[in-house]
Amino acid sequence: MPDFPTKIIEIDQDTDLWGPYVFTFPIATSATANDGVIPFGDTVASVVVESYLGKVERGDVLSSETVLHGTDYDFVDADYTPVTGSNTVKIKLVYPTDNTYTGQKATLVFVITLASGGTKAFYYHFVKVRG
Repeated sequence: MPDFPTKIIEIDQDTDLWGPYVFTFPIATSATANDGVIPFGDTVASVVVESYLGKVERGDVLSSETVLHGTDYDFVDADYTPVTGSNTVKIKLVYPTDNTYTGQKATLVFVITLASGGTKAFYYHFVKVRG
């Protein structure tokens, strides 16, 4: 199950639907509340975003999945530095120059490093490449 409500972001070479997209990670409302994914008083310090072909779920072995790296077929814009807020991450997507994945969907995996030093991974379904 994804960590965000399932919503498909479609990217196409003939549009400008590449973002930036803002992803919000709720912060717990108190030290004892269990109503956020980020602990109370903590914030997002940095993020690494990876894209994987198809549906990747929490618990899948990422090294066994097809990671979409490289300038020809990565969906995450390497020329745009992700912008982090206290509980947000802003990224841009890019239409891959290799059309191998036209019509395919990808899962984004956000690896968040918190100001406290902890790390958490979050999964987003889906980015779809139109063509």
